[in-house]
Amino acid sequence: MSGSVTALLVCHDGRRWLPLVLSRLAEQTVPPATVVAVDSGSVDGSQDLLREHLGPTGQVLDLPRGTGYPAAVRAGLAAAPGDGDDLVWLLHDDSAAAPDALEHLLAAADTHPDVALFGPKLREWPDLRRLLEVGVTITGTGRRETGLERGEYDQGQHDDQRDVLAVGTAGLLVRRRVLDRLGLDDQLPVSFTDVDLGWRAARAGARTRTVPSAVVFHAEASRTGSRDPTQSRGSRARRDRKAATWTLLTNVAGWAVPFVALRLFLGSLLRALGLLLVRAPGEAFGDLSGVVSVLLRPDRLLRARRARRRTSTVPSRAVRPLLAPWWTPYRHGLDELRAIGSAAVREAGAGGSPSHDDGHDDSHDASLDDGHDDPLPRRLLRSPGVWVVLGLAVAGLVAGRELWTAGGPVGGALLPPPDDASAWWDQYAASVHRVGGGSTVPAPPYLPPLAALGTVLLGSAEAAMTLLFVATVPLAAAGGTRFLRRLAGSTRAATWGGVMYGLLLTTTGAWGQARLGTLVAGAVLPWLASSALRFARATAAGERWRAAWVRRCGWRSERRSPRCCGCWRVSSWCCCSSPGCCGGRCGACSRPSWCRRWAPRRCWCPGAPGSGRGRA
Repeated sequence: MSGSVTALLVCHDGRRWLPLVLSRLAEQTVPPATVVAVDSGSVDGSQDLLREHLGPTGQVLDLPRGTGYPAAVRAGLAAAPGDGDDLVWLLHDDSAAAPDALEHLLAAADTHPDVALFGPKLREWPDLRRLLEVGVTITGTGRRETGLERGEYDQGQHDDQRDVLAVGTAGLLVRRRVLDRLGLDDQLPVSFTDVDLGWRAARAGARTRTVPSAVVFHAEASRTGSRDPTQSRGSRARRDRKAATWTLLTNVAGWAVPFVALRLFLGSLLRALGLLLVRAPGEAFGDLSGVVSVLLRPDRLLRARRARRRTSTVPSRAVRPLLAPWWTPYRHGLDELRAIGSAAVREAGAGGSPSHDDGHDDSHDASLDDGHDDPLPRRLLRSPGVWVVLGLAVAGLVAGRELWTAGGPVGGALLPPPDDASAWWDQYAASVHRVGGGSTVPAPPYLPPLAALGTVLLGSAEAAMTLLFVATVPLAAAGGTRFLRRLAGSTRAATWGGVMYGLLLTTTGAWGQARLGTLVAGAVLPWLASSALRFARATAAGERWRAAWVRRCGWRSERRSPRCCGCWRVSSWCCCSSPGCCGGRCGACSRPSWCRRWAPRRCWCPGAPGSGRGRA
């Protein structure tokens, strides 16, 4: 069996993993007949290490730096002797095979001569029990789907061989005639080469099968960024999103291409908005630009689809059972919401404490403990922050109970909201506002988030205003607690101070008099202060960038907010929150204001008579 196997090892700056990889390769119970190592311009001395370990019996090819994984595999195949009946064992420089891995793969190849690709069970590097992949497919949104739970341990529950769409290229055993015929796509990075190859093999009538008895330990250096620490998360997000979009649009049925393209674009827009909300602008831009960069080159897509048609022998519907079910992305969405909730609980309990940079990277240690976390409901019940937020929400409702007698938040300084949220969108999109004789002054900057909130709440403007009033007090308390914990480090003192700060919005009358601007400013201010404090203390560039992003957004909001009077208002929500107000008095506090002096330049209130930049 070993006489027909060529081991092809592709390396790129992998010196830190190569000693174990090469030693495991030499320890194989059934060794390969030939070993070919291809190095793509490593600068860490990987070439010398390869020549030292492989000796005269192995081949080491030096390629220019920047050579992609598909080109490296082609170069290795060209240098390896053999014919179409041989087998090729693909290895990465960060994948260490168990001593009997190749033996089990070859046994499966002898048992199933009609199968073209065989994939091992991938586990976490170097000898941990956590599963990475036992076969892989792709969802309709372009996500790699392994069918495994996050952090799932290997207990033999996936040890049955089965047909799958694809298997990872780390440890892949493939028949050479299939690899020579199909090749690898130069447009793809290593992370999606396996899915594309398996999909095209399935269209060509070839089968892909998992061999869980063969185990390979994989560090996933390219995906995690440990191979190139200088590469930002945004760059990795763009690379992966571009590869996922390319893989889907070049392999799906022709009639589905427009629908898949639209789904990918809209989904990327939503993800970008979500990433912006969690202060990841680089990843948001990378995700969106990855999709757009593929959609803007339909000529490349057409050429790739024509090339795939030349090797296809079965229809697209024959591959459909190997793809992920349609509901898989929605299940992942629920999992992400659960993860966000867990992160919020952890952040409330310890995330705001002062940071200590001791130089220890505990990301690996933390990953080992993920499987032992308590369930989310239990953590919520045991979190004092959750009970504080709920208690303050009830206190806010009681303090402003007079506002609800008319069926919604009305009265005080607040006029009734419009019938639905579309009125806010219309007001924001209008080029001319009905102010006095008409004005071209831009709409208030608080309208888009207010209209978006109402749209999410099924178009109910009343529900949006209600939610704002209910949320301001607990949000202010949570923000105050976070800021004080970062500042002082004492959890009890910070919690007490945050509660007092949140109750300040009710005891000062801002809640009872419906001063929406004051309430929102009070809720936002401690979060901005916490971000500024984090920016001042941050040591990592990414942490400084995220803190500065929030700080910049808040500063933009503050700069565009009118200061009509001397009341305590810094947020863009504060200026005359309902149409038809102002008239020489502040819409938030009803005190005499400076609107008449500032209206030509600064007042954004659409209901203020005579306001606007062009006012005579």
